[in-house]
This record gives sequence, structure tokens and C-alpha cells, in this order.
Amino acid sequence: MPTEATFLLAGLFVVAAATGWAFAKFSNFRRDDSPSDPVSSDYLRGLNFVLNRQTDEALELFVRMAKVDDDTLETHFALGHLFRRRGEVDRAIRVHQNLLARPNLSEDQRHQALFSLAQDFLSAGLFDRAEKLFSELGTSPGLGEAALKNLVDIYESQSDWMKAIETHRELEVLSGEKSTEIAHYYCELAERARLDGDLDLARRYLKSSVRSATGAFRGTLIRAAIAQEEGDYAQALRLYEQILEADYRLMVEVLPELIICYQTAGREVELENYLQELISKDTSLKHAIAYAAILGEVSGLNVIETCIEEFVLKDKIFASFIDEEYMASLLPEERQAAIQRIANGLRSLAASGARYRCTTCGYNSQKLLWHCPSCKSWESIRPLQRFQFENPSA
Repeated sequence: MPTEATFLLAGLFVVAAATGWAFAKFSNFRRDDSPSDPVSSDYLRGLNFVLNRQTDEALELFVRMAKVDDDTLETHFALGHLFRRRGEVDRAIRVHQNLLARPNLSEDQRHQALFSLAQDFLSAGLFDRAEKLFSELGTSPGLGEAALKNLVDIYESQSDWMKAIETHRELEVLSGEKSTEIAHYYCELAERARLDGDLDLARRYLKSSVRSATGAFRGTLIRAAIAQEEGDYAQALRLYEQILEADYRLMVEVLPELIICYQTAGREVELENYLQELISKDTSLKHAIAYAAILGEVSGLNVIETCIEEFVLKDKIFASFIDEEYMASLLPEERQAAIQRIANGLRSLAASGARYRCTTCGYNSQKLLWHCPSCKSWESIRPLQRFQFENPSA
């Protein structure tokens, strides 16, 4: 089947041929009895290459034919874009550098050529060169916003969160809209500071992260972790419980830490009561607690053991593999051991498949990511609530 490159090449040749025809038709310097323009045969030969899918030969011919003037400028931009899409970044760079060498480019044309060259460098992984050009275009009336967005992508890929913050501030000035991403960048800085042991710096970053509702879950998790590390278990528990009230899907992340805090503070009985209270408000949380307990290898609490047993014996999929009557006939210790073996198997299953999924694009991951690598959205990845019986790409 014809590819996008084939159609684009054909379009380029048609436009170029039409331009040549118009020039031949209306030029005052061409006499009626003059011989046919030899360029026409080159256009026909080029179109023949396109139709026969000989795109490499067609491109070589077109590059030789095309002179850089006002009539062919857009054609060169399209040609450079095509090279970049085909992965031939070196050729795209040469096309755009050739355009920039022209002394009579208008400011808009020069900015467009610089932007295209920066995109070439970005595709080639030459981030420092791309960064320099996008920075130069940051104040461009027509391309400033697009250039700054590309700069943000570069800084995000390099985890340079301070530069990402500065660039988003510039974007706010241009667009007049408040950025929600800045809160996430401060969360990244806070988490980095916490892991480095600088808890005061982490707190300062967290204060700067409070710009909107976005980033709230992660900010609260970091605050809870800081309180836990400092031995303020009452504060940590309040924050962990606050997260569960807002989104029970984060039970996988919160339950193990919640148990550690309750047990370290000597409040195991209160933990049982808290989990029972959650279930009494919403019985579907039995499933979430069991799922989180199996993945986190958590046991020893009556309420959790009951949730796991019900999860294993009542699930529609598991029911076809388990003889419920046989399980009921076992002694309590034997039944518990059998259920524990099943839970261990499910945990092994989870280790080989996806555990998290982006709610925006469906990207699968083995760990919780706050920035989706696929659609680039923030705080959209959530833990799955069921075990996956296949190995999705992660």
C-alpha cells in the first residue's frame, strides 16, 4: 500500500509541477516557439519514481531540482519534514541549514527554519542543540509558545525540574493561563529532597506545589512519608487515611504503610476497627483491601485474612479453579494455608504483568509512575484492581 511518504512526495511533485507550468504559461521571457523546458521531463521522471514507490530516487531527484526561492520555500519545509518522519534526520538537518544560509529570509521564515532545525536536533537526540534553538525562539510572536512547550518536553525528559518550572512560568505569561504542571515539578523536587534526607527542603518544595488540585495525591503521600520518617505516626496516619477517603484505588500504595504506622505506634486494635469501619461504609472495599494485601504480602490481621479468603473463594474467575466444597471441608489451619498458597501464586502472577494503568491512554506499568511516558499526562496512572491473566506490554 502507498505510504504517507509516497503521498507526500506525490503532492510535492504536483505542486512543483504546477508552479513550473504556471511559470512557463505566464512568463514574459518565454517565446511560443521555444523548445520544451527540460525541467518538465525531470518532473515526469520524479513522478514515475513516486508511482513505482522508488521514494529514495524520487527524493534525490527532487533535492537536485529544487532551488531555494520564495516559490519553493514551503516545498523545502515539507521535504525536511518528510526526511525527519522517515528517520533521515541528517538529510532534514541539511535541508533546514540550507534554508538558514539564505541571506534574504524574512524574520518569520527564519524563525520557521530555526524551529524545524530544532525539531530535527530533537529527533536526533541532540538535546543541547535543540534546547539552544528553542530558547532563541521563546520570544517569537508566532512560534514562541510551541518552542517553549518543546523546551518543557526536553527538561521533563532530563528531569531538570527547575528549568521546567521557569519555562512554564514563561508559558503562563504568553498564554495567560495558570500551569498545573508546576505543582508536579515541585513534587518531583520534594521527593528527591526527601530521599536525600533533606526534609526541610522537601517541605519548602511541597509548599510551592499547592497551586491547584492536581498533584494533591502525590503531595499528600510525600507529607505522610516525611511524618512517618520523623516518627509522627499520628500525622502520617491522618494523611494516609485522607488519601484513601479521596481515592480507594491507592489502597495498594497506602495499606502497607498504614499498617506499619499503626503497629509501630502500638495501635493494632485501632487498625482493625478502622478497616472494619471502611468496609461498613462500602463493602466493595473488601476487594481493594484483599488485592492490596496480596500484592503487599500483608497478613496477620483478622479483617485482612477474611477479605483475602472472600476474594479468593468468591471471585468468578477463581471459582472455576477452586473446589469450594473441598475448601470448606478443610480445617481452619489447612484452609488458611491453602488460601495463602493461592495468594502467593497471585502475587507471582502480578510480578510478571501490569500492575498500573494510565486512565487517559491505557499505558501499562509495573510501578506507579506520576508522569505517563506515553501520553505525558500527570497523575493519571492508577493501580489496577484485578490480577491480569496475560502479560501486557509495560
